[in-house]
Amino acid sequence: MSRLPLQLVVFDLDDTLYPERQFVRSGYTAVARHLRETLDRNEAFEDWLWQRFEAGRYAGAFDALNKQFSLGLSHEDIVACVNVYRLHTPPAIEPYNGMAALLDRLAGQYRLGIISDGPSRTQRQKLAATGLADYFDEVLISCDFEPPAGKPDATMYELIAQRLRVPHRACAYVGDNPSKDFLAPNTLGWRTLHYLRPQQVHAPKPPPTDGQPQVTVRTDAELLAALDT
Repeated sequence: MSRLPLQLVVFDLDDTLYPERQFVRSGYTAVARHLRETLDRNEAFEDWLWQRFEAGRYAGAFDALNKQFSLGLSHEDIVACVNVYRLHTPPAIEPYNGMAALLDRLAGQYRLGIISDGPSRTQRQKLAATGLADYFDEVLISCDFEPPAGKPDATMYELIAQRLRVPHRACAYVGDNPSKDFLAPNTLGWRTLHYLRPQQVHAPKPPPTDGQPQVTVRTDAELLAALDT
């Protein structure tokens, strides 16, 4: 089936519009502050968490912290740490260099949207902290749905095209995570682009069958050229 002229460009949020590492670090700082206050401890928990993250260990961070420092946290305490991490208000998040100029240029040609996984409040606070929210005509977050419509589920892709009245063959998705970002839009007939940048958390993950991005770009110029074809 042939493509239509491009009308809608949809972006992922984390590690696509801004480096996810910024939010991770501020979240660790918020959790460390919470633990020092509630436990009357003075260790630099955020430094240990960050060193672990830098070593490529992302999962189970607060369980690992509990064990490392013998904090005696219960399951409920760990859940509280996760909530502090997710719901903290980040300081200003710096988008990738040139992102505002890129979106400004794209907004003159296409409708723009965001599809992102995660808790709604968390993701919307991140977007607000980037200063980029006003560029987007529609923002869909997986946990706004019941049940959550996380990628690679096609629900959010189908809905954003429907809401903006754009045929699937005139849509493109730009993301960072091959393991889940591109399967659904590939199936729907979208263009799919992996914007590969240094130190992305999920970029090395393998794609599922039919989930390979159609194009990989490394610069804004390459992205613009790929969208124009």
